Amino acid sequence: MSAARLRALRALPRRARAQFRRLRELPVQMRELDRHLSAIDTELHRTREELGAVRARLDDVGSTVDGVPDRYSELRDSIHLVARRATLHRTPIRVLFLAHVLGSWDATHPLVEAMGGSEDFEPVVASIPRRFRGSDGFYGEQEVHEGLTGRAVPHLRLAADGEQDLLQLVKAIEPDVIFRQSQWDADVPDEFATERLGFARTCLVPYETMNIVRNVPDPRTPNTAVDAPFHRAAWLVFCANELMREIAVRDGARAGTQFRVVGHPKADRLRAAVPRWPLSGDRPRRPGRVVWSAHHTIARGWTDFGAFHLMRAEMLDWAARSPDTEFVFMPHPALLPLPDAEDSPISREEFDDWMRRWSDLPNTAVLSEAEYGPTLAASDLMITDGLSMLVEYQLFGKPLVFVEREGHRPFNEIGRRVVRGVHTVRAVDEARRLADKFLSGHPDPLADAQRRTVDELFGAGNSAQRVLAVLREEIAREAAGTRSSAS
Repeated sequence: MSAARLRALRALPRRARAQFRRLRELPVQMRELDRHLSAIDTELHRTREELGAVRARLDDVGSTVDGVPDRYSELRDSIHLVARRATLHRTPIRVLFLAHVLGSWDATHPLVEAMGGSEDFEPVVASIPRRFRGSDGFYGEQEVHEGLTGRAVPHLRLAADGEQDLLQLVKAIEPDVIFRQSQWDADVPDEFATERLGFARTCLVPYETMNIVRNVPDPRTPNTAVDAPFHRAAWLVFCANELMREIAVRDGARAGTQFRVVGHPKADRLRAAVPRWPLSGDRPRRPGRVVWSAHHTIARGWTDFGAFHLMRAEMLDWAARSPDTEFVFMPHPALLPLPDAEDSPISREEFDDWMRRWSDLPNTAVLSEAEYGPTLAASDLMITDGLSMLVEYQLFGKPLVFVEREGHRPFNEIGRRVVRGVHTVRAVDEARRLADKFLSGHPDPLADAQRRTVDELFGAGNSAQRVLAVLREEIAREAAGTRSSAS
């Protein structure tokens, strides 16, 4: 046997004893390892809980912030500022239109058409839900979708069904500019609120052609018609006339610097409307045609123009006793859910019962969630309690009867001009006597006043192209500023 082999054999017992000792110590080591792993797992679990708590606190802060300049909002606004600076550097410029009210689409459609026919803009339309006073959550996206489809407007659907992250979908579109239909954050899902859209440049063409009253004061602003949070954050706000811009200069926190006078696309579209009456029948002669427009402010505490609850019975009786006259009831979209609100002066049962009785008459119709320009063009006169229709119906040069509710908010300087072309009455029987006179062929003595009002407040038209011209000018100006700062 060699010496090497002998040394190896002699070493075996030592190695065996060492291995045996290690085996005896292994359970202790395993227990120690298990203890360490358990401690690590506990620490990880605690860390996950703390992270979840931090996220929950951030979400809670984010959900309760209402314009308060805290660190959360400052960080978000800073990120949005950086994001906005990255926009407007491509061609075509992608413009997203968020539509929540079909009745206001006339203010948007001309812009979408004009951009669709251009080479430097890419319009993207999306239907979204809305929330009006008295409604149980969000609703109406289906109606907007169907209306846009009927108008052959390609669009995306952003429905608040709980299964979509709406803001994530908007960001995936990567818009450079976002148009919303109104300044009211309460009317749209939280994901589309002013502070959430700050990553893009926001613009506004007001759903109303112009504001004609002194709005209810707000603790945050003297005039929500020109200085709501959406106005303050907007890149550009387009207005119909110099009077509106002057009000923005006077009352706006930014002194109206973001306002541009372009006329109003809705006015152009209404002027071009082809007459179409929703009622038809085999009558020996054409009946008189009356449109009754009802505002939604039937409760107290806002503008308080709405008089539907005060005049509904008399209007129903008028229609029932006048078979040779046809009536189209045109409620403001926000009136329909309002009877469900606690402070509504009429109940849901009363409203629904009235609607059934009105619809059962052979000479009546209801126009809601539909394009109303053709109906106005085909009508003979309008009965209204305000507000927008006091302006818009004058575009058609037909008699306009204003049933004035006592105690409404006062008219502003624009409103005082508007009512020069309006027949103001206090009761339905007065409105009926005027209507009978005009339907029998008497000329309207206020026709000239209406023409002057329309000329003063809307100008020559072609508003959509004016909006595009302003957008191009601002884009070019900012591009020049970017090149200058980089050189």
